[in-house]
Amino acid sequence: HRSIGTVAIKDDLLYLADFSGLFHCLDAKGDGNGNPKVYWTYDMLAASWGSPLIADGKVYIGDEDGDVSIFPLTKEKQEEPMEEINMGSSVYSTPVAANGSLFISTKDKLFRITEGDQGAE
Repeated sequence: HRSIGTVAIKDDLLYLADFSGLFHCLDAKGDGNGNPKVYWTYDMLAASWGSPLIADGKVYIGDEDGDVSIFPLTKEKQEEPMEEINMGSSVYSTPVAANGSLFISTKDKLFRITEGDQGAE
């Protein structure tokens, strides 16, 4: 599968989203024989153009359907994201964490999300 974004690595866990919509967690060291060691793969059902972001013990990844999926930083198999936020428009960029906020750019808007946000009123 093709990938447009780069990988994110922390604690020997390598996260990679591919253009077919699959999000992978691999052992950054491999299996010792030059082969990848895959811990889990999640099907986002939409292409991912950006790179994963690791922040605060979580991994964030956006997709073409406008969803930002949030996973725990773990090698344990993930059947579903721990949370998913629909941004209302395709997310073609990589989320950015800065100054206690998460910034997400969609096709036509820039969002700033801070802990405790309850959404628009």
